[in-house]
Amino acid sequence: MAKEQVNVSFDGRGYPREVEADLNSKAFALFGSGVGKAFLQYLEGISTNNIHPAGTNIETLAHAEGSRWIVAIMKKRSELGRKQGDG
Repeated sequence: MAKEQVNVSFDGRGYPREVEADLNSKAFALFGSGVGKAFLQYLEGISTNNIHPAGTNIETLAHAEGSRWIVAIMKKRSELGRKQGDG
């Protein structure tokens, strides 16, 4: 039995091509339009667009960076899902 090829994704994890495509299409279905898109914009506003002042402790900054990373993953997967549908 041939082992299924696993590709390293932009999120640093390895997935078979079909799983990667499924994740992207699900993200686009959730966040590509309507309420999901508006909610993703809200999450971006409270994470990616949030500025922390000088002197913010490392724990707060680490938490903020983690939040930004998760939101960026959701946006990237949604965009890739949209492109899959176009292609």
